[in-house]
Amino acid sequence: MSTNPFEIFNDSLDAPAPAGAPMPSVAKAQAGEGFVEQCPKCRGTGKFVSWGGRTMGPCFACKGAGKNTFKSSPEDRERNQRRAAAKRIEKAQSIEADIEAWIAAHPAETEWLKQTAKRNLERNGSFLFPYELICALNQYGSLTDNQLAAVQRLMAKDADRAAARAAAAPAIDTAGVDRLKAAFDAAAAYTAAKAKGLARKSPRITLGGVTIKPAKATSANPGALYAYDTAGEYLGKIKDGKFLAVAACSDADRAAVVAFVSNPDPAQAAKVYGQETGVCCICNATLTSEWRLRGIGPICAEKFGWA
Repeated sequence: MSTNPFEIFNDSLDAPAPAGAPMPSVAKAQAGEGFVEQCPKCRGTGKFVSWGGRTMGPCFACKGAGKNTFKSSPEDRERNQRRAAAKRIEKAQSIEADIEAWIAAHPAETEWLKQTAKRNLERNGSFLFPYELICALNQYGSLTDNQLAAVQRLMAKDADRAAARAAAAPAIDTAGVDRLKAAFDAAAAYTAAKAKGLARKSPRITLGGVTIKPAKATSANPGALYAYDTAGEYLGKIKDGKFLAVAACSDADRAAVVAFVSNPDPAQAAKVYGQETGVCCICNATLTSEWRLRGIGPICAEKFGWA
């Protein structure tokens, strides 16, 4: 007697069907013709019937024959489909494990791919190479040696450009940076105390066509200040005593950012801006009556410690 616990199932699958056993939707055709089944789409009519009940022509699935012919039985096809599904799941799990291993072995390359692809998407750029490599990694579980070498070459070029950019960046008055950071910290503390449980926007100041706001503590540049123009276009970041401008930043914008940060009295500059423009440099609200004369609204002045 066999000890295989699954033998009974093998026997039942391999055993021939009893003589005369009914198979309502399957008919064994003549030798060489395979297995003939009623078309499930048209239910054997051979016609394509619309939702309105009109006959629109022959059935597309069976080409009007009302039946389909297969080389294997329905049982065999179902068994093969289950095996194929199991193989696909196994392959997907294997690729997922390979991806995790590759990421663990190449953390710097992974971060470069993510950040470069994200930056290109945000700028609506045409540099699709990082995105294509991410797709290849998800498809195959790893990158080829040539692909990895290309990523490392691009990373080295980016590092060289960043070093040259930092060397050429204009120096910023660190005392001015500290004054702005103190004002932003005061605004953040004020908002946290007054708006508990509510969504809070990052504080910002607009002067001379430039908007400055602090980087979030969870960002890639904690402690830095970000600069934008009046249209909201990113100009660069102020970090480690230098203004690291983007390539699109003009000389006029660079000079405006440096002048903004170097102002020895940002509170007075904010009031002068409001008096000249009639707009609060903090919340962008229109100033009227006495607040136009003061140059800043009472809430914004208290928030930034300029009251």
